[in-house]
Amino acid sequence: MAEVTSQSQQAAATPVYILRGHAAPIHALYIFSQNLRLVSGDADGWIVVWDLVTKRPVTVWKAHEGAILEAKGFAVDGGGAEIYTHGRDHKLCVWKLRKEDDKFLDKTLPVDVAASNQQDKGTKPWLLHSLPVNALNFCAFSMTFIDEHTRKDIDDDSKPHETRNNDILFAVPNALDSGGIDIFHLPSELRLCTIRSDPTIKTGMVMSVEIFLSASGDLYVTSAYEDGHVMAFVRRGPLDPASFDLKYISSHPWNRPHSQPVLSIDVPPSRDCFFSSSADALIIKHPIPTHSIGKNGEDLPLKTINSKHSGQQGLRIRRDGKIFATAGWDSRVRVYSAKTMKELAVLKWHKDGCYAVAFGEVDPVPEPTSSDKAEGQSLSLATVHNQRNLKVQQTHWLAVGSKDGKVSLWDIY
Repeated sequence: MAEVTSQSQQAAATPVYILRGHAAPIHALYIFSQNLRLVSGDADGWIVVWDLVTKRPVTVWKAHEGAILEAKGFAVDGGGAEIYTHGRDHKLCVWKLRKEDDKFLDKTLPVDVAASNQQDKGTKPWLLHSLPVNALNFCAFSMTFIDEHTRKDIDDDSKPHETRNNDILFAVPNALDSGGIDIFHLPSELRLCTIRSDPTIKTGMVMSVEIFLSASGDLYVTSAYEDGHVMAFVRRGPLDPASFDLKYISSHPWNRPHSQPVLSIDVPPSRDCFFSSSADALIIKHPIPTHSIGKNGEDLPLKTINSKHSGQQGLRIRRDGKIFATAGWDSRVRVYSAKTMKELAVLKWHKDGCYAVAFGEVDPVPEPTSSDKAEGQSLSLATVHNQRNLKVQQTHWLAVGSKDGKVSLWDIY
């Protein structure tokens, strides 16, 4: 494991590996398929799916005619994957990667396409959906898989799943109301409702949004805005597409926790709070209101820290809920304790500003059985392959994307 630099340590940490392949700033990162895959998206609209065992591309394609705002990937039954991308061309796309198509899909990296002055002519994955959505205000989509029968949020990549059998809800900025939020549904591609901005509160554009189910099964949307506001909305009861709305439940809307535009928010697995980072130096832990406006002061910040480093974005919480990280305009990535919000580490390798981070899974991977170890002594090709996969799956990855077009991979606690 690479040593992580904290304030009490002198030796600088170094990345485990650097992925070089993008010719534009990295705007989106997501690790999936039990740490075996990483999807990255850049400012020119390119998507690369990386094999984290070989550190080589699985497939590469230009997904959008504009910058990538967000990209996520999920393993599906049969060894394939589905990739979700949101671009500045006002499209939200769902792509299907089948295992049998690996040898046909293009693997030419964007930096090589740019060097040869060629256009993107490679074979793209199968496009399942393309939704017209807003992308004027840089706010990326948020999504959640929902099993309506159990009312459980199954946005979890610990096991492959066939997403066609599940409802998927997306939250994206509204096209006409810059402070509004649209909720879309897949596979129907219907817009279920719009959360209108409050004309009495001049929040400006919505900058970040998260949609999720609480532990009690209620649907929440948390949002952050250009003027520093954060808000929360809730939908209780059945998710009936014919009658679907969300109620505003944040109190004291005139009290802005941030003085500058909020750059990112994220929700931990506990679903009982959310974190925000901003163009100011504050990082704030907010409660998830459970009742209505203004009751018991339940929306007051749980904790606020002044990091003394403005411009921290791309805030992401690790899937065990113990730590979170931010990507800094000063080219540094900072790791914090989710419980105490104490700064645990500062990672410095990139020379340009960092825009995105992504955590790998930290769920324990089963150790080889005694029979597997006995077979391993023969060092067959299959055994070596399995051992390499197991090592990658057991690594506590933190991926960092920068303006320099490179992705650094770190192994942290």
